[in-house]
Amino acid sequence: MTNTAFGPWRGLAPVRADQGPQEVCDAFARHLYGPVPPAPRGISIEREPCGPAERLTLGIGGATFDALLWLPDRRRGPVPVIAALDFLGPLGVPGVPYPIDEGAIICAPQALGGEGQRLAERMRGRSPGRWPIEAIHEAGFGLLLSCYGSWVPDDPDAWQSRGLAPRLGSGYAAISLWAWALMRLVDAAEGLEGVGDVVLAGHSRLGKAALWAGANDPRVAGVFANASGCAGAAPEAHLVGETLADLTRRYPHWLRMGAGLPEGLDQHHLLAAIAPRLLVVTGARDDIWADPVGSYRALCAASGVNGWPDPARMWSEGGVVRRGAMCHALRDGEHDLTPQDWSAALSVLGGAFS
Repeated sequence: MTNTAFGPWRGLAPVRADQGPQEVCDAFARHLYGPVPPAPRGISIEREPCGPAERLTLGIGGATFDALLWLPDRRRGPVPVIAALDFLGPLGVPGVPYPIDEGAIICAPQALGGEGQRLAERMRGRSPGRWPIEAIHEAGFGLLLSCYGSWVPDDPDAWQSRGLAPRLGSGYAAISLWAWALMRLVDAAEGLEGVGDVVLAGHSRLGKAALWAGANDPRVAGVFANASGCAGAAPEAHLVGETLADLTRRYPHWLRMGAGLPEGLDQHHLLAAIAPRLLVVTGARDDIWADPVGSYRALCAASGVNGWPDPARMWSEGGVVRRGAMCHALRDGEHDLTPQDWSAALSVLGGAFS
């Protein structure tokens, strides 16, 4: 693999007009992610104030999972909500007295205080730029946020013995379980008065999960995937950055055993399965490992429309490019979810849903 943005390009098979989302999801479940568990019979919701937000305790099959909901003060009618999983969850957002989930097992960057695998007080308020509540509200959205490690430990040993895996049975890999968790946040949003459309958002591994959940759940109105990389928006056909072999070696719990894509199937098919719903893919110039150029090529191929700038022009100009329901944004910088990523995404989402 090359460590430059542009590398060998094998090309992508056309998206077939007769290949529906279910057929695509079945193929990805067989070859890459493994299946998504079936929906639970029901979900209960307990609500209580938590500073400027509202704490939701979701009861699912005898287990409980917490999320925090922020809604804008000024609203008319149902409010669209961005639902997401995060490394720290609500603990990383300043200004909320959110309790620490001592059972969560995470793998967070050191910049967020992630020296260990457990949530800790030193992490409180460490990710304000990742979840800019004021900007999200100004765009007309609420935010529903939960910690991914509370649902599925991000650990190759502990993930099968704690969280969702022992409750849902064997045969499910972590990304599919995180996708299932996102779909339960959609369940919760549907059960709340005054909440409208739900858009899924995610960064890095959780961008992969957001794409996979969006493809599987037609209730999802749109997806914002930032720096999702290999097994996300970046195709295997672009020989740049992380590969499936790299990913499965470092994180063997994320994908099904023996994960690999057959000829003719690549990540642009997954992106196309989200259409005609809105899809925003963002990346950064210094984040070669997540292959921003390949992700752009996949988005162009998934869109089925012409008129996208060629990759070299996209790379040199950066900024937001939109064709139909699909949008791409490139910024300077490294692997992170930043206010600039949100500005690009909200400029598109705000006009579509609010």
